[in-house]
This record gives sequence, C-alpha cells and structure tokens, in this order.
Amino acid sequence: MAAVWAGLPWLSLLAAILASLGALEFYRLAERREARPAVLLGIAWTLAFIVSGHRDDWPAPWIALGGAAVVFSWHQLRRLAGLPFLERVFSKVGITSRGFNDALVDWVYTAAGAIYIGWTLSLFLVLRREIDGLEWVLVAILGTFATDIGALVTGKALGRRLLVPHISPGKTWEGAIGGFLLGAGVVLALTSWLELSVSVWRGVVLGVLVGISAQVGDLVESMIKRASGVKDAGSIIPGHGGILDRLDSVVFVILVVYHFSIWTVK
Repeated sequence: MAAVWAGLPWLSLLAAILASLGALEFYRLAERREARPAVLLGIAWTLAFIVSGHRDDWPAPWIALGGAAVVFSWHQLRRLAGLPFLERVFSKVGITSRGFNDALVDWVYTAAGAIYIGWTLSLFLVLRREIDGLEWVLVAILGTFATDIGALVTGKALGRRLLVPHISPGKTWEGAIGGFLLGAGVVLALTSWLELSVSVWRGVVLGVLVGISAQVGDLVESMIKRASGVKDAGSIIPGHGGILDRLDSVVFVILVVYHFSIWTVK
C-alpha cells in the first residue's frame, strides 16, 4: 500500500519484483506438467511488460508481439537441437531436443506466464499514472481484499455446499456469495468516497464485476495448481503460499477496473 501511495517508480519496482517471482512460480508449475518453458526469456518478457507500463515509448502490443517472436524462435531452435551439427553444442549447455508439438506447448506456457503476470501487473502502472490513478488502483486492491475476506469469513461461518470441489474443495457457495456481496459493496462505497466520476448505477456494475472477477481469478489459479498436483504455487510467504497465491485475484480484477475506467469514464 505504501508503494501504491508513493506511485512510480516505487510501484514499478514492486511490480517488477512480484512479476518476476510470480512468473518463476508459474513456470515451475508448468515444469511439473512436463513442459519446458524458457524461464529466463519468460521472466525477461514479463519485465518488459512492466517497463511498458512505466513508459509511453514501450507500447504493450509491441512487447507482446516482439516477445512472442523471440520466444517462439528460441523454442523452434531448441526443437532443432537434435540435428547432428547442433546436438553437440546444445548438449554442452544441457539443452535437449524437443518435437514440434512439445516445442509449441513450451512456447504457449512461456507466453502464458508473461501475459498472465507481466501484462496484467503492468496495467496497475498504467492506471496509477492517470489523473485519478491512485483512487482507481485503491478500488481494485481494496475491492479484491474485501471479496477475499467476505468469502473467507462467510464460508467458515455458513459454508455448507461446495462450489467446485474438483478444483478447490474448500470453497463454498455461501462463501462465494458473501465475498461477492462484500466486494461489490466496498467497491460501490469507494467510488463514492473517493469521488470518482462514476454514477451510482455504474458503481454497482463495477462492484458486480469486481466481486465476480476476484473469485474467478482465484479459481483459475486453483485450477492451474490442481493440474500441476500442488496445494500452493510456492512457499515464499509462510502460511499463505507463493506470490501467485496472493496475486491470483488481483490480476483479474485489475483487468476489469482498468478497462472499466477507460471505457466508461474517459
């Protein structure tokens, strides 16, 4: 919250650290599924997205296209590592040949990690630079916190019916409804309290979107972890898990809040 209040470049530094660690966790999950993402290139691509949120001369679409081309070329070069004249060179640095389908899957995982973490967090920086940027970022973060707290408290107190037990066995319909109501209510209150140029009905719409997207983000990350056979994405935060376990809801909410502010206010 101190970095959010201080703005750039402090928020940029925090976003870069979180994005790097989050991307690393994502790629480690991919490796548990026998994929071979280009970890270092993926983290570099992730950080390029963060820079694009800090500077106007690094447009995100060009970062996406350039990164996709570079990473795709690397994975295709790796696919050719089995050729006689390349095999000896690649084997010395521990790189083994991959088939075309495997190389394509590796590329998809590398791209997914950079976009999932890097591009979404870069939107925080873009939004923070706007005139009412601090207020909008607070709506995104506090709305997410409220949704998580509402779901946790309501779920523990009233939870009976499981929401999606095959993805996240601890989540209940009662908790989801409680999280949705508290998150939507807090967002509506914040748009008024922070004096954003948002009508009441638009505040209601934003609250509904945040209450839903925060929980969808949580479920998506749970699905990724379940597919990789782990409970937590990492262990860097004792008692909570990894960076992805803390950012799963936030990265979905910022997508909603950023585009809502662009499409409905400006």
